[in-house]
Amino acid sequence: MHYQIGLDLGSTRTATATCREVPRLESVTPTVVFANPDGSLVIGEEAERRASADPSRVARRFLRRVGDPTPLRLGGAALSADVLTARFVTTLLAPHNGQVAVAHPATWGPHRLESLREAGLSDVLFVPAPQAAVVAHDERARLQPGSVVAVYDLGGGGFEAAVVRKLADSCVLAGRPEEAEVGGLDFDEAVFAHVAESLEWDSLDTENPVVLAAVADLRRACTAAKEQLSSDTEVRIPVAVPGISAREVRLTRAELEEMIRPALAETTAALVRALQNAGVTADDLAAVLLVGGSARIPLVTQEVSALLGRSVTPASEGMVAVGAALSARVREPAPEVATVMWSRPPMPAAPALQRKRKKLTPYITAAVLAAMVGGGLAMNTYFAGNASPDTPTSTTTPPTTEETTTVAPVTTTYVAPPEPQKTVAPPPPPPPTKRATTTTTWPSSSAPSVTKSASVPVSVPSSKASTKAGTP
Repeated sequence: MHYQIGLDLGSTRTATATCREVPRLESVTPTVVFANPDGSLVIGEEAERRASADPSRVARRFLRRVGDPTPLRLGGAALSADVLTARFVTTLLAPHNGQVAVAHPATWGPHRLESLREAGLSDVLFVPAPQAAVVAHDERARLQPGSVVAVYDLGGGGFEAAVVRKLADSCVLAGRPEEAEVGGLDFDEAVFAHVAESLEWDSLDTENPVVLAAVADLRRACTAAKEQLSSDTEVRIPVAVPGISAREVRLTRAELEEMIRPALAETTAALVRALQNAGVTADDLAAVLLVGGSARIPLVTQEVSALLGRSVTPASEGMVAVGAALSARVREPAPEVATVMWSRPPMPAAPALQRKRKKLTPYITAAVLAAMVGGGLAMNTYFAGNASPDTPTSTTTPPTTEETTTVAPVTTTYVAPPEPQKTVAPPPPPPPTKRATTTTTWPSSSAPSVTKSASVPVSVPSSKASTKAGTP
């Protein structure tokens, strides 16, 4: 069964949503790739588990390197970030069947998208993440055409702010998006640093694989504690590292907020710049969407609400992935050739051809007239030279003289001279006992005259006939 699939391609996590009758979030997978010795790749949670045994074969946060041809070393394999991303997406989509749309950072340019297409994602529809978020919001809220929405996207690997405008049948970015080098990974590192200060960290054996695996577990515990503080005001972070006597570290929400407040100031400044780029103010916004895992931190809601002077709430998890799936649903297929009705409009004559036709018209007319006159002259000469008492003038036998002129049959039209003319048709041949010859000659006057002779034919010399024939 074919349906639509949407991916929110994140630096730390990738959400997958489907759209059959209604869209829904299917899964959230860590954006991690592990390379096996045989060259095969493992992604997600399985890659995280194998990474602790051989950290040299794991790749994280490789989305930041998309478009960079420098390969990444995973064990004995060297793969570019483009290939890693394409194979990660392909593996993630293996259980699904349908049209795919991938949401990506709005700051990505054509170079990065084209590099992903060349790496194997040529059939994927790419959608900017803020645009996908507004598509999902519009499915539920039914925005009016012309509405503008601000998107505050604080993910694990970075932050970007954008303004999206709702059109009649689509959503588009308004103005240039802004970004900041701040993300959830920075908050995780701040929590880990706070825990390390409470422990005898300098006494650890960093070459011991068991110690390294325990430190990796502690980092994951710090991340979970950060997320738990979005709903609780205090957490206990478990510590199970060889050589460390402490078994837990206490952390409050107030301590976390004090750590991350300077970084959040950079995100709100980027949001202000995005609004200025779009030429809108906070009063013009129909909605403000807080997306990304780290956007659910309560301090983020407080800072953005204070900045815009309005109440805002975090969006539901997987909103961008759902919007990508909806974007894949409304994507129109290319029209079939058989259904395209097209007719060529009349092509106007080129000016150069028109000029040539105007110039050639007098020459064509002169050539036709010359052919008419030449044909009449040849017939006149023939009749004058072959008329006799015993031969009717209407004979059509060609002359046998040496100066015979071959004339192709030409249909001519007689043009009357200025004065009234009378055309006298030759009389029918007389009976054999009374032979008469009628010869038509052209005197010097403009009107033709008819001379009748009973026995002696009247002929016109060829030179004179030529001269007269040329007279109109």
